[in-house]
Amino acid sequence: MKTKTMNQHTEHAATLLERAAAAAEVAKQHASWGEQHGRLHDEVVSALVAAGVPRLYLPADLGGYEIDPVTCARVTEQLAHGDASAAWFVMVYNAARIMSANWPAAMVQALWGTNPDTLVAASGHTPLQGRRQRDGFIVSGRNSFVSGCHHAQFIMSPMQVDGELFTVAVPAADCVIEDNWNTLGMRATGSNDVSVPDVFVPGELAGPPASEPNPSYQGTLYQCPSRVVFATYVPAALSLAQQALTELEDLARNKVPYATDKKLAHRSLAQVHYGRGLAQYRAARGYFLDALQAAWEQAQAGVSFDARARADLYLAGTHAMQASSSVVRHVADAAGSSTFDKANPLEKIVRDMETLRQHGFANESRYGSVAQVHWDVELDYPLLLR
Repeated sequence: MKTKTMNQHTEHAATLLERAAAAAEVAKQHASWGEQHGRLHDEVVSALVAAGVPRLYLPADLGGYEIDPVTCARVTEQLAHGDASAAWFVMVYNAARIMSANWPAAMVQALWGTNPDTLVAASGHTPLQGRRQRDGFIVSGRNSFVSGCHHAQFIMSPMQVDGELFTVAVPAADCVIEDNWNTLGMRATGSNDVSVPDVFVPGELAGPPASEPNPSYQGTLYQCPSRVVFATYVPAALSLAQQALTELEDLARNKVPYATDKKLAHRSLAQVHYGRGLAQYRAARGYFLDALQAAWEQAQAGVSFDARARADLYLAGTHAMQASSSVVRHVADAAGSSTFDKANPLEKIVRDMETLRQHGFANESRYGSVAQVHWDVELDYPLLLR
């Protein structure tokens, strides 16, 4: 029976990866359009839905897959081979789905009970303000970094109500998108600010943390720390590192640097940068996937996660992101002027990586969050995401 279950899991993972590869081709075809317009092309969004991306972290009894985090990471990485911004939508689609384990059951049903592909774009940057009204709330405020807001049906945010912290899902049609995502890279994520101008939200779309466990969220995935959400976006950085190394290898065989008659492949400095980058990439990727697998196995065994076990995921995710950035810098140092030639794929890889590495949940300061846990001092990691 155990062998049959493992085989079914392997077959399911292979199917998801095949679908992701097909979606990655669509994303690659429309990557330039996304850069120009600051959001994904509608055909890319449709391809992601067809690939099953919105269902990766959704409970099975709501039509989801409850996929393990390692498979989720591989799907994210596969999509990023086509376009890192498209891969970012694994997080956009799934972050709310895993956080909703702590939401009232009525709210979860209202969002995904009839449509498991409903897109809820989320941001915890700034809580909205809510005023109680009969059968609901009047919600106002503004939130930032709302990736995927152009394609969402709902915008999810923390909400302050009489000093109590709620979660609210505001219908996107009632919100105002501020097109201010004027970034160096990751342009097509469309991570704009969103304003909520005194919108009435019915009571079933808002609530404090659930007082009772949601029966839909009893599987192994929901016993893992919430940081398994790293699997939905950190692999985009690993993909960029791999792509950069591949581009450098091709460049080394063909480029003859200025003021020399030998190809780049013969330059010792380029060789050193490539070798160091390759080692960093392989080590970081292996460490990251091993940490996700260890968390999954611990959850399967029913062993609870203490602060250090959760910090292991902070460290693995942060290191994968920052090591990937280091890999891309090694490649840029070896490739030279090719990195700012818009006709060269390295130019976009460098821009996307520079943007990704500053993300608040995996930037360099998160190494310090691990030390805070180990040294038993005040933790600066956001409470919602620990």
